[in-house]
Amino acid sequence: MLQDELARLHYEVPVSGYFDEATGRAVIAFRKVMGMERVPRVNGYIFRLLADGRGRFHARYPGQGDHVEADLSKQVLVEFEPHGRVRRIYTMSSGKPSTPSPTGRFRVYSKTLGTNSEGMVDSNYFTGGYAIHGYAEVPTWAASHGCLRIPIPDAAAVYAWVNLGYPVDVYD
Repeated sequence: MLQDELARLHYEVPVSGYFDEATGRAVIAFRKVMGMERVPRVNGYIFRLLADGRGRFHARYPGQGDHVEADLSKQVLVEFEPHGRVRRIYTMSSGKPSTPSPTGRFRVYSKTLGTNSEGMVDSNYFTGGYAIHGYAEVPTWAASHGCLRIPIPDAAAVYAWVNLGYPVDVYD
């Protein structure tokens, strides 16, 4: 039921019947959207929220068609289809205070498949050297050098969906 409800709300989660690491990441993303403690645990309250359809994410820029939004206050990365329809919600870690992520409206200008010398996996560059990419460490808070880190298991799916020229909106 947990995985079904999270999937219905478009969180990236397998529907396997097992509470695995991917399910834990989806729970953390849900808790981030809800403004709750960022831990991979569920209780009756979480189930009631899910049953009530709570935890939906709404596009800030619904008219952009296919695009990505990074909400720095919630530390989530969201893929959107036309008309602001959520495609997928991921947990993320953006730039820490000493190296903040750039905010604004950007476009993916370069993509690099695989792992580079900095440990960035399947990178989607959107401004300067900043990218959406997989990384081994993705804390639940802002901890990167400015990039938008996502868990490595999610990086291939994001890389495959995001195309050159896709808008990337980063906001707080």
